[in-house]
Amino acid sequence: MGGGYSALGIGAISGGILLATGLGLSSSSIHADSDSNDSADKKTPLRELVRSYIVFTMCSFPTLIDLSPTMLDVLTSIPGVKQVTEALVRVTFFNQFVGGDTALQTLPLLKNLRSANKGTLFAYSVEVDEHEATATASLKKVSEPVHKRIVNEMVIALMSPPISRMAIVAGAAAGRRTWVAVKLSALLPDANSLLHLFERLSRHGPNLPFRSLAVPHASDLDILYAPIGSIKSDLTEDDIKSLRELHADLIESANIIIDAEYRQVLPPPSALMREFNKLGESSSVQPLIYGTFQAYLKRTPSFLEQSFKDAKAGNYSLGVKLVRGAYHPHETTAHQAFQAGKTSLSLSSDPLPPVWAEKWETDKCYNECAKMLIGELKQDLGGKAQTMGILFGTHNWTSCDLILTELVGRGLAKRVEGDVVSLGDEVTERLTIGQLFGMGDALTDYLVERTRSSTPMIIKYVPYGAMSEVMPYLSRRAIENKSVLGDGQASEERRRAGSQIWKRIFG
Repeated sequence: MGGGYSALGIGAISGGILLATGLGLSSSSIHADSDSNDSADKKTPLRELVRSYIVFTMCSFPTLIDLSPTMLDVLTSIPGVKQVTEALVRVTFFNQFVGGDTALQTLPLLKNLRSANKGTLFAYSVEVDEHEATATASLKKVSEPVHKRIVNEMVIALMSPPISRMAIVAGAAAGRRTWVAVKLSALLPDANSLLHLFERLSRHGPNLPFRSLAVPHASDLDILYAPIGSIKSDLTEDDIKSLRELHADLIESANIIIDAEYRQVLPPPSALMREFNKLGESSSVQPLIYGTFQAYLKRTPSFLEQSFKDAKAGNYSLGVKLVRGAYHPHETTAHQAFQAGKTSLSLSSDPLPPVWAEKWETDKCYNECAKMLIGELKQDLGGKAQTMGILFGTHNWTSCDLILTELVGRGLAKRVEGDVVSLGDEVTERLTIGQLFGMGDALTDYLVERTRSSTPMIIKYVPYGAMSEVMPYLSRRAIENKSVLGDGQASEERRRAGSQIWKRIFG
């Protein structure tokens, strides 16, 4: 997904600040069936295997996972117990799913991933807790604002010599550039500013289909620069000032990835995509902003079609991050509230919820969207400029096999040895497949072994941040694991770790 950026070649993908780096890439070809992948399990320390076994054993009990956020809230509010609880969380879920407390602490991990021919999405994963996202801003802290501390952490990480050196090396030849991604809600003093903007765009935007699903339009950000009070809306003067400041910062640092999060903050990234992904006469780079498309939403296939039409009409490149979705309970709860006549930010006014009720329906939708995207990619390769980029975020083996099969079937990849496929730079610049750090390692290794390319097209999403700041991420990740690791996948992860532990001890 490289582009023609400078030393820190920072790209942009819609939702966390991500550093997606190919750590130490060179122009030489990389073979996915290298020895480093064959011996991956043997290199994993025993303590990490034991930790994985414990974590995925806990993930096998849905009731325990559902109660975990409440349990953590209670336990961390009790002096003395708080320290013990945080210590246990650190040696289990934190170390399993988070790369480190700071950017520099994650460097050994990133280098290890790179040595195994895996790229990285490096994310400062501070996000707004669901309660904080909808709470009032009446309680202001006297200390340095959280959003300012987050910005400062991002700057420190990017300017540190080790990361700068890696970015320069990664920029060689056709190497994947370093990306940075942020959660917009983490860059504002009050996340309600985004909620108010969402409400305005949903109610007062152009009368077009999929309006509530945030198809970008040229007028989306007009309210930010109109005289305050001249346009009727729920946005307060503080909201407008904060959003203006954020927008100005993004203009100055346009090489930033903005990742989507809760449904309420989808419109701003979509509007920014129209602005920052504008195509020039000789454009040949990846999109800066990637929008998150969630397959559990029933309208996603039509939404994708509409988004491609809008991108062509607006002359901007479309960045698509396709995922199944992590906020299913929030969507159903919001819809139930709407049906009961309560205040709600539901995406749909239809009698039925906007999300699929069954997992197989979401799986089917995801695969249909994947086929559509690969078809669009085939057309894009025939044009003069790169007008799209795709990130498939999935832990589903069937979907991954389907993606590789479609690429071969469309002539975008070639079979070279058995099931191993070779992909050219023109494809890997536009497409990548990723899994979350700490999960799906068997699938990641399988994909690395099945693909050959000059730069890794298989990536791991590696979050970092102080434990107190990434607790919302960990809580959401634990709950999300129920679906990601459903259908026996948690048991399979546990069995894999248990098998390796047995071999280490008994041979």
